[in-house]
Amino acid sequence: MPAPDPRPVGDDELDGLFQGLADVGTLGVAVSGGPDSTALLHCLHRFAARRAPPPRLVVLTVDHGLRPGSAAEADAVCALARSLGHGAERLAWVHHDAPPASDLQARARAARYRLLAEAAAGAGCGAVALAHTLDDQAETFLMRLVRGSGVYGLAGMAPERVVDGMRFVRPLLAVPKARLVATCRAAGLAFVDDPSNADADRFLRARVRALAPALAAAGLTAEVLADTAARLARAAAALDRVTADLEAAAVTDHGGVVSVEAARLLAAPEEVALRLVSRQIRRIRPGDHPPRLAPLEAWWALVGAAAPADACRRTIAGVVLERRAGRIWLYAEAGRRGFPVVPVSAAGSVLWDGRIRLQVAGPVPPGTVIRAARGDERRPDLPPRAAASLPVVAPAEAAPEARNGNSISDFQ
Repeated sequence: MPAPDPRPVGDDELDGLFQGLADVGTLGVAVSGGPDSTALLHCLHRFAARRAPPPRLVVLTVDHGLRPGSAAEADAVCALARSLGHGAERLAWVHHDAPPASDLQARARAARYRLLAEAAAGAGCGAVALAHTLDDQAETFLMRLVRGSGVYGLAGMAPERVVDGMRFVRPLLAVPKARLVATCRAAGLAFVDDPSNADADRFLRARVRALAPALAAAGLTAEVLADTAARLARAAAALDRVTADLEAAAVTDHGGVVSVEAARLLAAPEEVALRLVSRQIRRIRPGDHPPRLAPLEAWWALVGAAAPADACRRTIAGVVLERRAGRIWLYAEAGRRGFPVVPVSAAGSVLWDGRIRLQVAGPVPPGTVIRAARGDERRPDLPPRAAASLPVVAPAEAAPEARNGNSISDFQ
């Protein structure tokens, strides 16, 4: 006997799905034009109509400019939003040259979040709703399993996250994709299918998605995988609490440089220690994702084996880990081009090297720059290389031999 068709999302489910958004006066809705986000918009439209006063919905759609027809699809989303009585804004990912050839989906995702956060803030939104589903959670679990993720990666997507100061919420993580497709069809709503979703030659998610029927036949359904991710998320939350206690006891923030008491770190369980170090790396070099686990584990093996200090020095995700005088020091690596030299023409706030914000007081003489500290400009309370990763506001260079970075002789 064939399985019954999945049922659309009913009115009786809306309050439960969107209870976390009930107090948001202006809500952004990220809509791509696919079935998931189109159904999300339709459900939120019905939810808003049940509220008094109703929340204001602002539909945000991103045209990535990666294939023909994407602009027309974004226009169709805006038209649908306006037909429902909601504001809409089309956002464009501008490629100054050609679209990136490597890690395309990750770069597109980062650009999408940045554009959505900026537009939502401009529209006065308190949050942005995303249409990730139960199937997406299962696929994310499998993708991270393929990549060798640990507890935190396998915990899957969180119901909420904050990007660039904007709250992003995933209210449909427990809803199968088939029910959202059924919701669109029941409402007579057209939707598009992005061909990249089936491009198994280029994208890991598409390859994992192609395996779903065989995995389900073996008992690894999307529901089972999502439940496993939820259990790991619970374990990750417990680890977070233990890690926070260790951080409070062992970590010192030196303002752009971090140090950890080595004895306390080595006495901690390995999972907690690795989590703590991963946090400090992201504190110094902020990023959307934590560093890969394998290089952290290799570094930990050296430190735990009491290898010589020089052997323990490693660079992971752009951050140097150096053992020195009973502490583990973490500071930004200069890279091949050295740290940036940023011209400053007026007083105000300046973000240097994408990680440290300085407040420059006026008046600002011509030729003033922000660059890495040199010589006696460096803080004496820090190891030399760590001190050289911090910025100073400096006058114009007097000679053409001014450098962006530091030479090895600077540290001897």
